[in-house]
Amino acid sequence: MNKIIYGLTFLLLLLCQILLANNISLWGMITPMVYIMFILVLPFHMSKSLVVLLGFAMGISVDLFTGVLGQHAAASVLIAFLRMPMIRIISTQIKFEEHLRPILWDMQFSWYFQYALYLTLIHHVVFFFLDAMSFQNFFLVFGIALLNVTATLLLIFIFQIIFYKASKRY
Repeated sequence: MNKIIYGLTFLLLLLCQILLANNISLWGMITPMVYIMFILVLPFHMSKSLVVLLGFAMGISVDLFTGVLGQHAAASVLIAFLRMPMIRIISTQIKFEEHLRPILWDMQFSWYFQYALYLTLIHHVVFFFLDAMSFQNFFLVFGIALLNVTATLLLIFIFQIIFYKASKRY
């Protein structure tokens, strides 16, 4: 059953990115990338290689539909790879029990905010510097990445509030 739910989540976030988020262009610079939420909500106990593979699948799917040449895939693979080390770095009083998932309702707000912020920031900085292919306008590219991080996090939190609920204990 979980495989079906994660497959549907993959498809819905991919469609949401392609049909909705890619058509949002605030001031010609801000386009939220909500598809990364798929990587963020994968279970704690999922193997790192499977997370990286799913991250690549999501990233390359977005690349194929948007005509971008691998930037989404590269940035997605990186955050999928760094996901577990980031989870270990962020301190928490919560034990990672089998039934818990890395979602807003199962974790403390401060923990989830740090988790989503750090991985989204890494993703966007890598994506926009790969897009620029230069460090010549470092502060401009970094500023655009920060604006996009803000928009993406806002949508991720809205999606978390609307579509997710706390895990059942047993």
